[in-house]
Amino acid sequence: MPGLSACPDHPAPPLGPALLAEGLGTFVLTLMTVAAAALAQGHLLPDLVAHALTPALVILTMIFTLGDLSGAHFNPVVTLAFALRGAFPWGRVLPYVGAQFAASAAAAALLRTVTPLPHPTERVLAAGATLLEVGATFFLLTVILGVAHRNQTLKVSAGLIVGTAVGLDHLLTNPLSAVAMNPAKSFGPALLRADLAGSWPHLLGPLAGALLALAFTRLTRDPANAQECEAAQGRDRFQ
Repeated sequence: MPGLSACPDHPAPPLGPALLAEGLGTFVLTLMTVAAAALAQGHLLPDLVAHALTPALVILTMIFTLGDLSGAHFNPVVTLAFALRGAFPWGRVLPYVGAQFAASAAAAALLRTVTPLPHPTERVLAAGATLLEVGATFFLLTVILGVAHRNQTLKVSAGLIVGTAVGLDHLLTNPLSAVAMNPAKSFGPALLRADLAGSWPHLLGPLAGALLALAFTRLTRDPANAQECEAAQGRDRFQ
């Protein structure tokens, strides 16, 4: 059942450091990817580097840096998917999501003091942008949940695998739409541009994609195991 944890014997890391890690990771992800997009619009950075390589490298480095403290979600739909899998405590969902959204808004506010926030590329209608978000997030979350479930054998490579999935998603979708696969990352810049209403495909589409990935994972894998719990929560430094 979704409300039951599969991790009764896995002591989660302290909540305070976990929230600081989630905040820092989401802040850096938002700041660097939006800054890269601004540089690309000013023709100071190639589109491929700005829209695919930058987010992939940020995710890769943040997973290796902060994963032991919080599980390195940096994304509300990742947090929700792990909770629905039973690998993450429901009591931590709202604090994690709050930290992620607040950090994104703080990053956008800081960046706006330096440069105008770039307007995202949209070459498809809202329905198309939503479908792209659903498909890209489905792929990303399927990778994340699969890697977490096999954490014992893939632990060293987890950051590289997830970062590669992020890069592939952006490489194939960003020429058409500002696909983020992450409502928090979309929220901060949209809030500061006063464009939350126009950004709804990027706020709601990832949720649908994550739920589809969760359904696929339930159909194809065993219930959450201890390794998935460690990947989702981080590792208690006192173990």
